[in-house]
Amino acid sequence: MFPTLCRLSRSFVINNNNCARITLRNTIRYNTTVANVLRSYKVKPKKEPGEVFKWILLMIPVTSFGLGCWQVYRLQWKLGLIDMMKAKTNAIPEIIPTDFAELEHMEYMPVKVKGEFLHDKEILIGPRALIEPETPLPRTGSLVSDPKTNQGWLVITPFRLSETGEIILINRGWIHQSQRPKDKRQPSLVQGEVELVGVVRLTEKRAPFMPKNNPEKGSWFSRDLDQMSAYLGCAPVWLDARGIPDPPQGWPIPNQTRVTLRNEHLSYIVTWYSLSILTAIMWRRYFIKKLPLL
Repeated sequence: MFPTLCRLSRSFVINNNNCARITLRNTIRYNTTVANVLRSYKVKPKKEPGEVFKWILLMIPVTSFGLGCWQVYRLQWKLGLIDMMKAKTNAIPEIIPTDFAELEHMEYMPVKVKGEFLHDKEILIGPRALIEPETPLPRTGSLVSDPKTNQGWLVITPFRLSETGEIILINRGWIHQSQRPKDKRQPSLVQGEVELVGVVRLTEKRAPFMPKNNPEKGSWFSRDLDQMSAYLGCAPVWLDARGIPDPPQGWPIPNQTRVTLRNEHLSYIVTWYSLSILTAIMWRRYFIKKLPLL
């Protein structure tokens, strides 16, 4: 009987060992399977913050280049507008409309008027520089202009229209500062009815550093039509007189119409394109290190 028990116990131990090995092998397989599944569902790592920041910074040179192209377009448009304004001044003169409100849409257009000057109400605006149309780059008015050459004054004379009796302002032209007293230009103070052509000008905005007009002291620096018309008792209408470029000695020099618009687009073009080039070089240097610099 004892041998029988020994065989049974040995058989039991062997069976238990086999079960343990099978269980261990199945457990290992299960754990491996679970690990593989978890590894397959592992969340992919997000892009590094520097990668996103790199493409954000790329917008600086791209945007700057686009703004430079926009300023090129604006420059062409502004030059075309200036040419159109200059062409207006050379158009065929029209009779000045009886409704002065129409002049708001006729700036730089030449008109014909007939009437007489009121020299006793004459005023001078300045100092202003002489505009020389024959030069490629006319000299602009400045307080630091050479007093021996081009610094002077604009002679503004009220003009009573023959047909309506309305009084408007005529910019007769430029005089040197030595001719400021009336007695030195007496022959130019024409009397009686005259007919002339003038270019319509609207009121101008006073420059930031330009002194304010002081009518009581006879100091006029800017073309403020509302202020002038209220002080002189006339309509807020201003014409730049046209005439021969070389009048007799002592006469105001006409054709003092300055066709200008603020045009800083060229400097903007240089600024934006320069910024685009510099930032593009910096972006390439710090973010595309594999490529050699130009």
